[in-house]
Order: sequence, then C-alpha cells, then structure tokens
Amino acid sequence: MTFANLSGGRDSSAMVVKWLESGEKLDYVIFCDTGFEFAEMYDYIDKLDNFLYKNYGMNITRLDSRGEIERWAFGQRITRGERAGQFRGLPRRLGNDYCTRETKIYPSKRFVLSKSQQKFRNTVLIGYTHAEVQRGRVSNLDYAIARYPLSEWHWNERECEEFLKARGIANPLYRHFTRTGCYLCPKQSMRSLFKLYKHYPQYFAQMLEMESRASALDCVNTRFFGKPLEQIAEDFRYRQDTLFSDDYAESETCFCK
Repeated sequence: MTFANLSGGRDSSAMVVKWLESGEKLDYVIFCDTGFEFAEMYDYIDKLDNFLYKNYGMNITRLDSRGEIERWAFGQRITRGERAGQFRGLPRRLGNDYCTRETKIYPSKRFVLSKSQQKFRNTVLIGYTHAEVQRGRVSNLDYAIARYPLSEWHWNERECEEFLKARGIANPLYRHFTRTGCYLCPKQSMRSLFKLYKHYPQYFAQMLEMESRASALDCVNTRFFGKPLEQIAEDFRYRQDTLFSDDYAESETCFCK
C-alpha cells in the first residue's frame, strides 16, 4: 500500500497533488492533528480535502493527536532516572522530542500498520525537497519504505509554491511564514516567532501561559527558547521582522512539511 504524510505545508501538499495528478497509486493521505495548528491550517486542510476529492476521489485521513503534547508535558511524571517524579515540561528546541514522536511519528506508524502488516510492501511518501535529500535528510522508517517524490522530480520550495499557486491551492500562512508547523514549535526561527507575536498574539499568549505553568510545576524544561518568552516579547516590542534572519536548522525541523 502507498501512504502520503501531509502536514498542510507547501512541500507535502505539492507532493500529494502532483503525485495524484500524475496518475500514481495512493491509498491514504495522512494528516496528524497535533492540536496546536493555526486556524488557517485547519481551513486549508478542508480546502485541500475538497480539492482532492473533487479531482481524484481522495479524502484526507485525519489522525487525532490532540492532547498528546499536554499529556506528555504536564500530565504524566517521569518514572525513571534522576528526573523521576518531575514533569517533562515543554518540548525541547534541540533534538527529536516527544512532540513529533507522539503526535506524528507514532500515530502515522500505527495507522499504516493497522492497514497493512506487510512492512516492506508499504511505501510512505515524505515531502522532503531535492535539496534536503541531497544534503542527506532521510527518514529511517521501520514499518515501510520511505520515498521522496519531490527529490525524484528535482523539486524545491520554489517549484512547490509555483505548482500550488497555479492550481489556486497555495497555503495562505506563507504570507507570514517561510515554514509552517505547530505555532508553539520551539524549533522555529526568531523571525517566525516575531511573526507569531505580531500577527497571532493569542497563540503567543498561550505559549507564555505554558512557560508559566512549566515553571510553577518545576518541570524539567521550562522554556521554549534560550531565554523566557517574556524577555523575548520585550525584545520584540520595538523591533521589525527585517532584523531577524531565518535560522532554522534543517536537521532540527519536524519530519512532516
């Protein structure tokens, strides 16, 4: 069977549409709902779902991962090691943490295996661009064979964006951001966080509340970034987004794009 991971971002969306447009076999398109998606992302997934059904008879399968980040951050204590008894707290900026593992990797794996136990007869399409794959970015799946169609087509972000715009299905979040994902992602750049602060104050306020709760509960990790969000907000107060660079590390971003 063939599955596609869809985050609603530019790359994975272009991959799915182009794949179907080319007449290739696809059994399921998987979207993992982390519970921390932008409202515009939910609207876009609805729009894309309608587009796929109208043109290809394909619907997006939505896996409900809402509540997992809350549970792993504040709902269950660590049971082993020197941190036993503490809550984990906020997702870490460095490395792969529970947020990606519990809301995307594991739910996707469970779904694929629920449809087919024949691990290496399953193919999972992942929206890594040609440049990313050339730099060595791959997903080591133990339940399917990973395939990177964008790399096979030699497509990067520009080709994906132009392809979606030509079909009237570009994601409006790219008006503000160069990448999309959970709004509380600790791996986002300072420019992205500034955009969040400026255009989505309700989400920034939710992140502030989570930091406050993590500190009050004496969690292992109490900050999203190197310094408290309250200090970052003060830094943002009189600055412009042009003063920030896009400092994502490709190896640190989420596996769905």
